[in-house]
Amino acid sequence: MDDSRITKESLQSKISLYAKVDDVWTEDFLEALVLSYVGQGSATIDDRALSWLQSQGVKTLFLSGEIQHPVRPLFPTYQISGSTPPGPLVISLEAISSSALDFYNVYRLYVDEYDAFLFGAIPDSSNSGWIPTNITLFEEAVDYINAPQLIPVPSRLHMLSNPHLPLAGTRFGLKDIYDAQGLPTAAGSHAYSLTHPIPHMTAPSVEILLALGAVMVGKTRTSQFAHGAQPWEFMDVPYSWNPRGDGHLTASASSSGSACAIAGYSWLEFTVGSDTRGSVRKPAALVGAYGLRPSHGSMDLKGVVPLSEEMDTAGFFARHPRIFYEVASHWYADSPVASKRPTTKFPANLLYPIDHFPAKSPAAQKLFDDFVLALQHHLNITPIHINFTETLIPFLPNGSFPDFQMSSNELAEYRSWTSVGKPVTQEFMARFGMEPVFDPIPQKMFARAQSISDDDFATAVALKRAFADSVSQHIFQHDNESCSTSLFMYDAATGGLPSYRVEEFNHLSGAAPFLLTAAGSDGQAKSSDFFNFLASMGELPEVTVPIGQVDYFSHVSRKWEHLPIAVQLVTRKGCDGMLLNLVKKLAEVGVVGEVMVGRSLW
Repeated sequence: MDDSRITKESLQSKISLYAKVDDVWTEDFLEALVLSYVGQGSATIDDRALSWLQSQGVKTLFLSGEIQHPVRPLFPTYQISGSTPPGPLVISLEAISSSALDFYNVYRLYVDEYDAFLFGAIPDSSNSGWIPTNITLFEEAVDYINAPQLIPVPSRLHMLSNPHLPLAGTRFGLKDIYDAQGLPTAAGSHAYSLTHPIPHMTAPSVEILLALGAVMVGKTRTSQFAHGAQPWEFMDVPYSWNPRGDGHLTASASSSGSACAIAGYSWLEFTVGSDTRGSVRKPAALVGAYGLRPSHGSMDLKGVVPLSEEMDTAGFFARHPRIFYEVASHWYADSPVASKRPTTKFPANLLYPIDHFPAKSPAAQKLFDDFVLALQHHLNITPIHINFTETLIPFLPNGSFPDFQMSSNELAEYRSWTSVGKPVTQEFMARFGMEPVFDPIPQKMFARAQSISDDDFATAVALKRAFADSVSQHIFQHDNESCSTSLFMYDAATGGLPSYRVEEFNHLSGAAPFLLTAAGSDGQAKSSDFFNFLASMGELPEVTVPIGQVDYFSHVSRKWEHLPIAVQLVTRKGCDGMLLNLVKKLAEVGVVGEVMVGRSLW
């Protein structure tokens, strides 16, 4: 309390606020109430306030030393020293008569119904860092293995005791390739977890979020070593469930656990993923969430299991455009590659690829068309219809996209094998006398990697650098007012058709297979199917923006369901701030908005 006269009205206001902003707080916590005064001098509590507290079920009252003891208390009232953080807490019965109480945090347990998490996490008050939790709901399971997991989440009110922190009151889930002190990092691999100790340090990128006031509640599932894998190729760690539509849609690649969590759980404000060749952008598009791949080099990736250092980035997901803007603008605030020049307008041109559009679904295409019109109307961005495949040809090796894709594959395969796969294999054999078993995709990539020479890798690195330079010089040129002359848009999902987590379902009428990162060896890959490689190889920032949903007939539920539609926006390296301002502006004028959790966006 900050008013020196504590009244019925001030108490009602405070408790109403608690009930509005916090999902852990309930009126049951009023049974024992602690009042702390944070103003100057001392404070008093009037008789009407005491009577009202009694009517609300208060049985014991604790007052900090600055609040005067009431003359006529209506229930046991004690003076205590110091102050307490706001929100629900637990005290021991033995401490009731003490002048100094020991308080314990309270957590609400939420069911991880979409299997998005590996485990929950609570702070380790003894050694700093976290303690992993293993709380299951046996009553709803046929056996222990399938028992739903419960994730403990803390009160938002504790976090709000530091209102000066920009992310105070927010909770997030962390992809299991980031180190967090006291929590195992497995990167989706039993072999990795068996050959690596529990980290004693937290990744610097995660430390930034904590310093901003955000609270981490657990680790989310990932494909093995963050390799792009289909749902049916997850072996060591089962695939998460996409909450959208009929509940059997794919959520795409390695950050799918974080994507499913943000689409399914209102008790999270954002989730952390990583993006090498689409692992934030594609899942964000498929679950209908905001997603960001920042410019390459924006974040220190120490303490993060690498896939390809030449393309790896730290990204995230959010449902609300305001939270999306706040997290991004603060998390990447010290980016060494971001442009520091303020923008006064948005890019003049929107590059609209006619070799990619129209979408397969006419209803989805209408949403894309409406979005283009909105950019033109609200932001004065003019669409330029181009064949983007032809635009890229001069910058590809031998003018061949399959060759270009193969070079990108070599970057990922070589790096992942030398930095992760080979050390894990050697350590596993030393400890257990046998080779580890990996999931199908890493197994194939590690096998191919062993035939990639150092010279091959150096050639692939040089090709990527040349491509990034060419894109900067010829496609996304610098502009003093808008940072970049152009934006590029495309669809990272399936053109408005459903793609399922079960491989066979994708051969049913009306469905579409989802493309990840094809090997490129058969010469059939088309650049218009893999525009996600543009940002990955060009080191460019890219946002995923949900713009609507279309209906599809589900072969699972046997009824019409909703499928999210999102648009991708790509621009010049370092122009991340302009992209964030664009999303913020579109939200302000009502073009985009918050998406809900569950089957439907709205």
